[in-house]
Amino acid sequence: MAKITPGKIKQIPTDQLDFDPNNPRLVEEGIKNPTDAQIIGALADTADLGELVQSISSNGYIDIEPLIAMPVGERFRVLEGNRRLAVIRLLRNPKLASEIGISVPKAEASVAETLEKVSVYVVQSPEQAREFIGFKHINGPHKWDALAKARFAAEWYKAEKDKGLKLESIARQLGDRHDTVQRLVSGMFVLEQAENARVFDVQDRHPVKGSGFAFSHLYTALTRPGFRDYLGLSAEWRSADPELNPVPEDRIDALRNVLLWLYGSKSDDIEPVIRQQNPNLRQLDRVLQSPTARVVFMQRQDLREAYALVGSSENRFETALVAAKQNAEAALSQIGAYEQHDETLLQLSGQLFRATKIIHTTMSAIASGKAS
Repeated sequence: MAKITPGKIKQIPTDQLDFDPNNPRLVEEGIKNPTDAQIIGALADTADLGELVQSISSNGYIDIEPLIAMPVGERFRVLEGNRRLAVIRLLRNPKLASEIGISVPKAEASVAETLEKVSVYVVQSPEQAREFIGFKHINGPHKWDALAKARFAAEWYKAEKDKGLKLESIARQLGDRHDTVQRLVSGMFVLEQAENARVFDVQDRHPVKGSGFAFSHLYTALTRPGFRDYLGLSAEWRSADPELNPVPEDRIDALRNVLLWLYGSKSDDIEPVIRQQNPNLRQLDRVLQSPTARVVFMQRQDLREAYALVGSSENRFETALVAAKQNAEAALSQIGAYEQHDETLLQLSGQLFRATKIIHTTMSAIASGKAS
């Protein structure tokens, strides 16, 4: 095989290209040492290969944007472009597609010819490719989900932090805000600590129909004082560049509890306490800050009952506001029963309208800092 110079775009036979087993999409699926079939199956589940299969099978491989790969022995590991490589594999090997359970049309001779060689930008290492790949998938046209973004940024930071790399620099190169990247990486380090301590497994989360892994639940919870105090994390932890294993060893059981509240457990048939991030996450944070409410919650795992014990005026206001909204929606669903001559109900709806308007105006003024 001819020697390929790193940093150059070359035409490389597709049978010399291998998938990247460390692709964040595959890591999210919990696949280790995967086969090509497993990799393609995971990509089909997480990255929707169907549209790309249809496009390439109809028009051939349009070689506009090169794959990015690095030499590994006599072959090349594709660091960017695994979706395209997966479709090339499927169209060139219908038997493999059948084994995976993916239906692909037969490639015409003119299409098959475009799949033999593709343009590849060759780099020496993943580090050389990170800036481009990260921008493309974090803020560019082919975005990863939050967990994949977090894994990518965390691996980059771990690989180069001893050389002086700061998260601020990673954020700048990715075109993202520093506080966003800090939250992602900090959350990733907490998740990895739980996985390494074997107190949580992403694949064991209680299934939520039509939803993937809600990583934002975790990194958002870690910004709240009740969760941080429960896990033994200092207030400064939120603003400093993160360290591995941030949760103290004597709080590992607490970490397990938090992840069970957020995600539940399929194997133990435990449903998550957090049904939706707003308002459940804030409610649980307030419960964790109240000694009495926390004790009741730990005993009964009933967030509504525990939150009722927080007892602040804010809690009572929220409860009243939620009840008002629900009652208004219930009335709206029965609007067809209103009779034209009933002036009392019309006056009542006017009073409700005025009260709602005052509430909204006052809350908006407080939120914008304009209230006296």
